[in-house]
Amino acid sequence: MSKKIIFFGSGPVAAESLSFLSNNFEIDCVITKRKTPFFKGVPPVEKLAKSIGINVEFADNKSELETLVLNMEKHDLGIVIDYGVIISSRTISHFKHGIINSHFSILPEWRGADPITYSLLSGQKKTGVSLMSIDSGLDTGPLYATSEINLSESETNQSLTSRLIGLSNDLLKEYIPKILLNDAPARPQPLNRITTFSRKLSKDDGLIDSKKTATELLREIKAFDGWPKSSMILPGNISVIILEAQFNEVQLKSGDVVITNDNTILLGTKKNSIEITKLMPVGKREMLTKDFLNGYKSRIFS
Repeated sequence: MSKKIIFFGSGPVAAESLSFLSNNFEIDCVITKRKTPFFKGVPPVEKLAKSIGINVEFADNKSELETLVLNMEKHDLGIVIDYGVIISSRTISHFKHGIINSHFSILPEWRGADPITYSLLSGQKKTGVSLMSIDSGLDTGPLYATSEINLSESETNQSLTSRLIGLSNDLLKEYIPKILLNDAPARPQPLNRITTFSRKLSKDDGLIDSKKTATELLREIKAFDGWPKSSMILPGNISVIILEAQFNEVQLKSGDVVITNDNTILLGTKKNSIEITKLMPVGKREMLTKDFLNGYKSRIFS
């Protein structure tokens, strides 16, 4: 199907989606954000697009994107995934079939910047992907299709992201041809579901707060896997990233750290404790708690 398609995306999810799309559709151009001063190397979307010979343009905000697109020839369809830039009505109207977005939640649940993380933080049992036609609102456009999956107790941000990318690819492969043929009616988002919003996370969100319950902290450790990661300072001024932990019914004083006889670390919380099973001292490799204690136990009690 020879149609002019523009892809909008910046993050790692966008790069994986672009890889799939470029193997199944003709992508005429990629629009992405410029790399930040702290990023080393070439960002994944830019690197992939250039490696497969797709023209790359840059737009970091709404007005810059509008100017760029309106100076291009008209295209049939835009596809936006993991871009992080608000898109104006004028930009949308430049495309014959508008711009579609694959959003990683069941809308109107978790509109906004980080639906995957908030699906895990909330402890919900299901999530999925919504394929929608974007409008000028924040993830308020009509839906072409949704697809749901169940969440397991062991789900982390990275494992869930991988599953949702696969789900998204399936929807895109099925519906892009239909949309280009005007054979996929979009329906308004359901009014009988609660609307919730996610926000962009900061590094500070990953700081362990022992005033929360053990259940809340365990959800955070899984949800923040990848970014911003769950971190804390152990006694002895040892900064660590908590990679894996499990629930423990022992009730310690909130913030207390105890090493048990079987070489595990318990952290007291508002309700119950978390048992840290894998961690990574800052600047070091990840390790099991028992191995960590072989080298750091004396510092914790010094």
